Amino acid sequence: MTLRKPTVSGLFYDANPDGLAKEVDAALAAAKKEVTSSDKTFGAISPHAGYIFSGKVSALAIESL
Repeated sequence: MTLRKPTVSGLFYDANPDGLAKEVDAALAAAKKEVTSSDKTFGAISPHAGYIFSGKVSALAIESL
């Protein structure tokens, strides 16, 4: 199997795996506080423009599934 290495690591998201995990966990935790039980989503197409640009929207979509 061929494994492709990330080409933009460190540009739009943290290149350090621990830092990246913290960034994603923080976005999901913040979204969890905003999403209510009536905010259920059937599906989502999540943007990916770098977590600093679209992370909040992606986290809200994931938490409302």
